[in-house]
Amino acid sequence: MKVIVIAGAAHALIASISQEFGDTAVAWEDAGEGYQQGIIAGVTAYFENPDLTPELEHQKWVEAKQAEGWVHGDAIDTTPKTHPLLLPFAELPVEHRVKAAILHAAVHALKDLPDADEAAATAVAAALAKAPAGQAAPSAPAGPGKIVVVYIGRKPAYTDHLYGTSLSFTKGQERAMPADIARKFLRHPDMFEEGSAKAIAEAPAKSDKVEDKDEDDDTTRQLAEAKKLEDEARDKENRILDLKQQINIMTKDSLAEYAMTNYKQSLDKRKSVAELRQAVTGMIDQYGVV
Repeated sequence: MKVIVIAGAAHALIASISQEFGDTAVAWEDAGEGYQQGIIAGVTAYFENPDLTPELEHQKWVEAKQAEGWVHGDAIDTTPKTHPLLLPFAELPVEHRVKAAILHAAVHALKDLPDADEAAATAVAAALAKAPAGQAAPSAPAGPGKIVVVYIGRKPAYTDHLYGTSLSFTKGQERAMPADIARKFLRHPDMFEEGSAKAIAEAPAKSDKVEDKDEDDDTTRQLAEAKKLEDEARDKENRILDLKQQINIMTKDSLAEYAMTNYKQSLDKRKSVAELRQAVTGMIDQYGVV
């Protein structure tokens, strides 16, 4: 069970470096099940193949997703199956390459730890991966602070899909947004620059210019809508993952009944249970959860 311990330690390191990129640190127990499974799968892969590199591990993940019908897209979407990280490793955003390197290094540094029973491993992993209370990203102002971001890109209009906000900009448009999100946009100085006002929370006497900008534009509404869509997509993906886990423990009779009841498909029970599970998984991938 030391895989769980190492996964927790790796998450703690990744969460810490994420703050340097303007992201919010999330405790292991608050991370989504899909994220936890991804970290554990990465640790397991490095255990099983000590010569595996972050580049090869990513390529294997890409090939597995493509085999399931996923393609590169601006956002994670289960219908159609698109994912923004289905790219060659060298083309990934720098923060994702850094996180992959951290996971690889954590496994090799801790692989010789003595093993532990499941309860102890889970407790240690949770303690290691707990986000420090009150610790914020160094570059992000605390509280309700906002930063004004100006779009200066070459194209006349731009819609964000990289960070999942779906915020749209026209050339020269200013948006007052939460500082953690603003810092992400400001990583791209060829496209965005900080507006004339600093974080709203830091200014005791707000200027009319910033106040009007915050109240009149639709940034807050767009961010709320994007967050809702992101949560819905994550819930949908988690439901699919949960269902596939159930499929992997079903018997032939259960699989046949499930396929007929939900997809009106008849299975040949003369085939092996592994083949039937693969067939039902294919139905889920093709038709979705019904």
